[in-house]
Amino acid sequence: MTYVKNLAVAGIVPIPGRQPRRWGRNTASMLSLALLASLSGFVFAQSSEDEAFLDRFEFEVWVDASFERLGNMDLDSRRSDGLSAVVPELGLGIDIDVSENIDGYMSLLAEGWQAVDRGRERSLEENESSLNVSELYFDFYEITDELSFRVGRQAFADTREWLYAEELDGIRAFYDYDDLSLELSASREREFTRDIFDNDASEERVNNYIVYGNYQLTDDHQAGAYALVRDDQLDSVNPIFYGLRASGAATDSLDYWLDLGHVRGRDGSDRLRGYGVDLGGTYRFDRPLEPSLTLAYAFGSGDSNPDSDVDRQFRQTGLHDNNGLFNGVQDFSYYGETLDPDLSNLKIVTAGLGIRPSQLSSVDLIYHHYEQDVATDDILEGSLLLVPTNGESRDVGQAIDLVLGYDAFEDLRLRSRLGYFMPGDAFGNSASDAYSLVLGFEYTF
Repeated sequence: MTYVKNLAVAGIVPIPGRQPRRWGRNTASMLSLALLASLSGFVFAQSSEDEAFLDRFEFEVWVDASFERLGNMDLDSRRSDGLSAVVPELGLGIDIDVSENIDGYMSLLAEGWQAVDRGRERSLEENESSLNVSELYFDFYEITDELSFRVGRQAFADTREWLYAEELDGIRAFYDYDDLSLELSASREREFTRDIFDNDASEERVNNYIVYGNYQLTDDHQAGAYALVRDDQLDSVNPIFYGLRASGAATDSLDYWLDLGHVRGRDGSDRLRGYGVDLGGTYRFDRPLEPSLTLAYAFGSGDSNPDSDVDRQFRQTGLHDNNGLFNGVQDFSYYGETLDPDLSNLKIVTAGLGIRPSQLSSVDLIYHHYEQDVATDDILEGSLLLVPTNGESRDVGQAIDLVLGYDAFEDLRLRSRLGYFMPGDAFGNSASDAYSLVLGFEYTF
C-alpha cells in the first residue's frame, strides 16, 4: 500500500529518515553496482565460447498504474482534506545465469507519485519520481547439497506479510533437508541508496538478525518458528521478536492459519513484554461461484500501566505490511483498507464473504470490528488516521472493504479496493466516516 508514502509526499506526515543528499553513501552504492557488474562480466567472459552471452539473461518488463484516494482521514467532515494521486510504475527484472552454481537478479523500478486532488490544501504541491534499484543480489548454490546463500539487496516476505515485506541489504543462508527448511540472515534496510539519482539511504542504523524455521508436517500442514532481532545502533530501542506459526488445509474445503508472537527486549529504560495472536480460517463451499466464508481474530496486547518500567504493548516488527489473500486473486490489507493499523493494543474481529466468478476473478466483501485492549489517547500504531483516540473508550469502530480482482488475460491484472471506516466512541461523537479507494492494473510483457 502506498498511502503512507503519499501522505508523506503531500506533507501531511513526515518522511522518516529523509536527510540532505550525502554523496558518500550514494557513491558507495554505485561502486557496488559496478563491482557486481564487473564480477558477472568476468564470469561470463570465461564461458563465452560455450554459450552465447545473451542466452544467460532473461528479461521481464511490467507496467503498473493505480489511482488512489483517501477521504476524511481527520474524521472531520467540515474540512475537505481528501487526497488523490496517480501512481505509475515501470519495472525491469533481469535474471542472470552467471555460472553453474551462481545466479543473479536485478530489478529496476521507475516510480512516480502525482497528486491530482488535495482538497483545500492547495499548498501541498510536491510530487515525486525516482529510479530505484529494488533488488540486486547473487545466489550461490550447492555450497553443500542442502546449503545455499543469497547476497545483496533482496526481498524478505512471508506469506501474509505479518513479519516482513521489505527489500533489505544483507546476506541470507538457506538450509533445506527433507521436510525441514531453515533461514539465517543479517541485514539492514537501505544500507545504500535505493534511488539511483537521489540519495535516500536510511539514516537509521538498525541491524536485523533473523532465524526462521519451517517444517512440513504432512502434505497439508506446516509449522514454523522464528526469532527476529532489531538492533538499533543509534537509539536504545532493541526489540526481539519470537513466534510460532502454523498453516494448512484442515479439510479439502477449509484452510487455516495461526500466528503467535511475543516481543521482548528494551525501549530505552523500559523492558518490552508484549504478545499477539492472529488466527483464522477460510471455508470454500462446493457451489457455483465457489462462495467462501472467512472468520478471523487478531489481538495485540496493550499496556495497562504505562508508568511502570515494563511495556506490555505488543508491536509488530516494523518490516511488516499485513497484506494477504483469503480465497481470491487480489491481495489486500487484511486489517482494513482504510484504517490499516498495526496489531498493537488492538483487537480485530474479521468476517469475509467471497465468490469466484471465474478462476481468474474474485470478489471479497470484508467486515472488521476494532477495539483497543487498553483505552489510550494516542494515534493508532501504523494507522493512516490523522487523529488520536480519546482514552475514554476502547471502541475504535467498524469497517467494510470491497476487493475485486481480475486476471483479464495471461499478462494483465485489474484490481479495485474500496474501504469504508466508521469510527467508534474512541474518537468522540462528532467523528465522521473515512474512506479509501484504489483502482489499478498491472501488465507484464
